[in-house]
Amino acid sequence: MTIKNIYNKFKIHPLNYLLMIIVALAGLYKEFLIIFFIIIIHELGHFSAALIYNWKVKSINIYPFGGCINFSESPNKPLYQELVIMLAGPFVQMLLFFLIYFFMRMGIVSSKLYFLFKNYHYSILFFNLLPALPLDGGRLLNILMCYLRPYKKSLKYSIYFSYFIFLILIVVNHHNFNMLLLVIFLTSKVIIENRNIDYSYNMFLLDRYLNNYDFKKTKTIKDKDNIYKDHKHIIHYQDRYVTEKEYLKKRFGNN
Repeated sequence: MTIKNIYNKFKIHPLNYLLMIIVALAGLYKEFLIIFFIIIIHELGHFSAALIYNWKVKSINIYPFGGCINFSESPNKPLYQELVIMLAGPFVQMLLFFLIYFFMRMGIVSSKLYFLFKNYHYSILFFNLLPALPLDGGRLLNILMCYLRPYKKSLKYSIYFSYFIFLILIVVNHHNFNMLLLVIFLTSKVIIENRNIDYSYNMFLLDRYLNNYDFKKTKTIKDKDNIYKDHKHIIHYQDRYVTEKEYLKKRFGNN
């Protein structure tokens, strides 16, 4: 993939332009550039890992507080690939921090600039690793839960836990207007995801029906909504046990 193709994937949210005006008025150019640079490198970490597994990237969205990559991919991609791609963002961000530290020790970067970078680096990193969707920590929680619980329940639990985390943030930071705006924005994303649970699950099943996945592990389940990722299933359906393919054919095929 060429640099031009990567550049074309980036989508700058309109709020960033408003932030630029505020930065220009306040004279906070250095702070803005550091935050923006960290976010770009972080998302390129996710993006690079996705390329390794040939995931199709639809867009890389950059917001004032962070970024988000939209994939045009199957919801049945292996969990280990999801995990690697998720971890790649924080990992590359840490590599960037160590590089800046090395430059500071070599005298290439000033101590003042290094400590400014360090503060924003850790603030973004730790906030992004909170176990709440759509942050990386929330994605990590959902991936780990998918190893233990069915796909639909994992998504529900991740969403409910996200509400809990955001409620704590609101209580703790109720005097911080910027944090409140950020939490409200993130909560709106989770509300949309919560409303789309049934749609997401249907797309998850439809993808399994349309594609002949060869999962190695098999589970026997009594509830048709308890289908796991990375597994094929024997399902109790209409008073008998049927294979997953038979069930999906009855659900999506021509009757």
